[in-house]
Amino acid sequence: MSLCPCGSGLELAACCGQYIEGKAKAPTAEALMRSRYTAHAICEYQYLTDTTHPEFREDASAEEIKQWSSMMSWEGLDIIETVDGGENDTTGEVKFVAHYSVQNVPQELREDGFFRKEGDEWFYVEGNVYGKEPVRRAEPKVGRNDPCPCGSGKKYKKCCMPR
Repeated sequence: MSLCPCGSGLELAACCGQYIEGKAKAPTAEALMRSRYTAHAICEYQYLTDTTHPEFREDASAEEIKQWSSMMSWEGLDIIETVDGGENDTTGEVKFVAHYSVQNVPQELREDGFFRKEGDEWFYVEGNVYGKEPVRRAEPKVGRNDPCPCGSGKKYKKCCMPR
C-alpha cells in the first residue's frame, strides 16, 4: 500500500482513492479538493472532469487536463484555509498551495477553490489562481547603436552602456 499523495498520512485506499474509484463520495469540500489533487498525482484525469460542476464541464476535458498535468511532477499539497464546505454546507472555499515541478524546476500553484454541493455530492466550481506579476521594463529598451539616453549625442555603446 502507498500513502495518499494529498498529504493526509493515510493510505491511498482509505483516503482519496475511495472517492476516485467511486466507492464513496467526498463528504466535504476539502476532501474533494484533496482527492482532485491526488487525481492529478496518480493520473486519474477523468475524475477531475467528473468532479467539476456540470455547468463548467465544457472547459474541463480529461484530455486537455492530461496534456497540462502530465508535464508535472506533483510533490505536495498544503491546505491554507477552509471556509464552510462541511458535510451540512452547500458551498465551500478551500485555499491551497499545490507543489509540483516541471523539468526539476520547483513550482507552486496557489488557488482559492470554490465548491458547491448538489444533493449529496460536492463539485469544483472555479478558482482564483494567484500568479506572479511579470517583470515589465519601465522605459523602452535602448539598443547599443541607439543615441545614449544621457543626451551626450554619442552612441549608447560608446557612452553609458554597462560593460
